[in-house]
Amino acid sequence: MLRGRPERELAAWWEAEAVAAAKAHAAKEQVRLDPGAAGEPERKAGEEQPKEPTPAQPRAAEEGDARAPPRPPSTLPMYQAKPVSAQGLYPHGKSRSKNRSCKRSSDRSEEYCSPRPVTVDSSKARTSLDALKISIRQLKWKEFPFGRRLPCDIYWHGVSFHDSDIFSGLVNKFPGMTEMVRKITLSRAVRIMQNLFPEEYNFYPRSWILPDEFQLFVAQVRMVKDGDPSWKPTFIVKPDSGCQGDGIYLIKDPSDIRLAGTLQSRPAVVQEYVCKPLLIDKLKFDIRLYVLLKSLEPLEIYIAKDGLSRFCTEPYQEPHPRNLHHIFMHLTNYSLNIHSGNFVHSDSTSTGSKRTFSSILCRLSSKGVDIKKVWSDIISLVIKTVIALTPELRVFYQSDIPAGRPGPTCFQILGFDILLMKNLKPILLEVNANPSMRIEHEQELSPGVFENVPSLVDEEVKVAVIRDTLRLMDPFKKKRESQNCKLSSSSLSMAAVDILYIDITRRWNSMTVDQRDSGMCLQAFVEAFFYLAQRKFKMLPLHEQVASLIDLCEYHLSLLDEKRLVCGRSATSGGRPPHSGTLQEATPAAPLAEGHPPPCTNSALKLSHSRHALS
Repeated sequence: MLRGRPERELAAWWEAEAVAAAKAHAAKEQVRLDPGAAGEPERKAGEEQPKEPTPAQPRAAEEGDARAPPRPPSTLPMYQAKPVSAQGLYPHGKSRSKNRSCKRSSDRSEEYCSPRPVTVDSSKARTSLDALKISIRQLKWKEFPFGRRLPCDIYWHGVSFHDSDIFSGLVNKFPGMTEMVRKITLSRAVRIMQNLFPEEYNFYPRSWILPDEFQLFVAQVRMVKDGDPSWKPTFIVKPDSGCQGDGIYLIKDPSDIRLAGTLQSRPAVVQEYVCKPLLIDKLKFDIRLYVLLKSLEPLEIYIAKDGLSRFCTEPYQEPHPRNLHHIFMHLTNYSLNIHSGNFVHSDSTSTGSKRTFSSILCRLSSKGVDIKKVWSDIISLVIKTVIALTPELRVFYQSDIPAGRPGPTCFQILGFDILLMKNLKPILLEVNANPSMRIEHEQELSPGVFENVPSLVDEEVKVAVIRDTLRLMDPFKKKRESQNCKLSSSSLSMAAVDILYIDITRRWNSMTVDQRDSGMCLQAFVEAFFYLAQRKFKMLPLHEQVASLIDLCEYHLSLLDEKRLVCGRSATSGGRPPHSGTLQEATPAAPLAEGHPPPCTNSALKLSHSRHALS
């Protein structure tokens, strides 16, 4: 670790070692003089850590929204970088002498190593448990699968904010969210905004609430048909509290609505059906995007850079009376299509009946589609939808957690289901308060015999979403952010870097499945590195720009080496373990970002490594 270090740095290192040894000796003497001082922590630790094995958790039978009681690639961190400390750089970003001294001391150990690992109560995680466990393990945090007597930093609930009484920490649910995103409540909230801003909220189909607005629905449809006899609409009826496609059906005329029986006891929303969706491989598909609502005041929204594209299993035809009942043609719900004989399970992100959204964007980009515009429209849809829900969410929040009274801080992952029309305009289908985070699927081995099989596509997307959400909500985040490598506060946005990566990779790599893990070739990386150097150090000649960027990267890599050394020494000498060690440990997959398009591939070596520093 110290090979090639200057003598001054070695002297500082040995001095730090001596100080650490002296402190360790003093601590041992204190324990010898006062034996009771060391006994209490051991007893508490024994109480908190259960010894029995983790019981099997109940799982939802199908992909979709979680119901009440029923290998990630390396890219970059979610959190935004702050400017590099002036102590490490000369003007224009040039590093100080390569023989600079990196002082090591016990105080530095406290700076680099978290005072303790973040604690997570996963006792109510339910169907998201597997992905949550992987995320906690990758972050090197501490999980309490059976709960804990002492407060935890984060509580991960599977269904509702009211799963248990919490008086501190963070909880991954907002009070009232489940009620707010039901189909009727969502339609009413968006309709208010449509009345005020019709042009801004034209991404949501015209909707009527049944049975209350049935007569209004009949009258408006008749009026439009009288004005335009060629108009032959199709409508889709969705039960208010339904999920996983349950109870959804298509109609051509208001008289076809099933008014008798269930509608009176189970209200529904009827909407105009999108008859001209974008097709891929002649199949209709929708997009499940994961959105983190970090806080209401101030309103903070993060959108995952990758999501899932869920395909129908029967070639699409525009609806007519003979195919309205073909659910595998018209409904994209995974929980329905998985029962189709044409459903294709695939470990590839770009094939099968469930794919990553980034693979769809790559395919569209290869056909000349402006995916930056597509992504921008999707971001606008998400933000405006959350704005429509926010006023009532604040009422729920203030009712459950009044100002001045103890209570947790809330955050929540929402599942946005979005459909792209043939003209690439995004349409909001619905919002899910409890999107499924299962990372496996059921496979039928023989008639009636099923087993759970890992789904690499689900794991790639969902583990990254949960892990990056935890990173954003990390109570020690500000302290850790000060330790991260940062290039600059450049004007080059993360979205621009994503597009740059796509363009360069398309020029240099053949975008085949076999090469999707190979990353950028050397020539592509050099081109990207030159481009970043020119954007970072604009006033210098090219060779000095490249040299300055190399110096800057080497400087921060040396800081990481020092961090690993100090934290490792602290752990072996009986100190607290480090929170994170290497750059790889700090670079999650498919991260959340405030509105930027996802990269096309999930390579081990990406331009997006630099994107962290440019945000």
